[in-house]
This record gives sequence, C-alpha cells and structure tokens, in this order.
Amino acid sequence: MGLVCGTGFILRTRDFAESDLIVTWFTDRWGKRRVIAKQARRLGSRLGGVFDLLNQVEVVFYEKPQLDLVSKGSLLAGFPRMKRDLTAVTAALNTGRLLDRLLPLHHREERVYILFSLFLDLLEEGQIPTEQLHLATALKLLAMLGHRPRLDGCTRCGTQSGGFFFVPAAGGVLCSTCSRSRGAPITRGLALALHAVSSRPLARAGVIRFSPEEMERACKVVDGYIDHLIRGP
Repeated sequence: MGLVCGTGFILRTRDFAESDLIVTWFTDRWGKRRVIAKQARRLGSRLGGVFDLLNQVEVVFYEKPQLDLVSKGSLLAGFPRMKRDLTAVTAALNTGRLLDRLLPLHHREERVYILFSLFLDLLEEGQIPTEQLHLATALKLLAMLGHRPRLDGCTRCGTQSGGFFFVPAAGGVLCSTCSRSRGAPITRGLALALHAVSSRPLARAGVIRFSPEEMERACKVVDGYIDHLIRGP
C-alpha cells in the first residue's frame, strides 16, 4: 500500500469529525473508492471546493484497507454551465446516485467510466434534451452492469406484437397474455423507441423524438425498474 494518483468523479460526500470529509468517487483505474480528506471543510483548506459533487478531480492518496487517505487533490473539471441548470444538475446527481448504489467498491468499470464522463460533457454542452439524455444514459448503464431490460419483445414468449406491460421482476416487457395485466402498460412503439435509444451512441440520444406523455411514461418505467434492482426481489 503506497502513494498513488488517480482521476475520477465525485459521487457522494459526508461530513466526518470536526472538519474532515469522507468522499466516494468513481475512478478510471479502480472503480468506486472511498477516501477521507482531512480538514477539507476547514476554512482556507487547500482542498476547499475540490470535492464538490460531480467534479472531476485528480487525487493523490495513500491506499488503506478501509478508507484511503488523501494527500492532495486538484480540480480538473467543474461543469459550471451544467450546475447552473437545475434540470441538468438534477439529472447528473441522480445518475451519480445510481452509480453509487449499483457499483461495488474497488471494481474497475472502464466502459461505465467513459459513459459517465461523456454524459457529463454532453450535459455541459447542452445540445441534447436533458430528460432524453438522462434516460439514454440510465438504460446504457443498466446494460453495461448486466441489467439490460428486454424491450423489443416479450421476455417469455418472444412475441413482438400486441399490447405490452413492463414487469421489473421479469426483466423487461411481457405481452398481455404472459403478463396477465401485471406491470406498467407500455405501447409497443414506446418499448421499441427505448430499445433504440439504449442501442444508439449516447451522442445521438436526441435523434429519436418522444412526446411529453411518452417521456413521462418512459421515465416511470425505467425508474421503476431501477427501484426494483436496488431493493431486490
């Protein structure tokens, strides 16, 4: 266990003792880690502002069995435009919270790291509708972490026609026969649109158009699936 340097995004912070800070960050090399930043909350601290949520930072730290110990840290990107937009920063915080809840400690997830970095960059640019970008990112994250919902046909019988219901416990959509009307109703068109969004490059998340009603329904379906995964069966 020695002194190492890493780059990552701040997912969570918690006050500790009188002036310390416990930080959960998502790194490019080691996945999710936790560090303790001594006196980071003290007025005039050289770490002041570095560990704000969603910041991309470079940290030099000592590896420890429980909590790594910060030696020094510096800000790489603070995403100021995104943080001035309430809708955008809320989407980013929700995605960061999802990563914190689903990622195990010390398990490298390079593709997820690249995706989250791109998501924040696209939010900062502000060219893609935020809700659609957030939805596409959530679906891609779920797929990368092994929880891709099936949306292009019934998960039991495979049919691609008729009415669908999204059933989290089934891992996707079921036809009206297989679901027996359990789950959230979802049209075949919306299910296929979500499948397409999850399959396209993130930078093209805005190509497929959703009506306000479709976006509301889509968000409820994906949020319900995420809640099911976090709570467990």
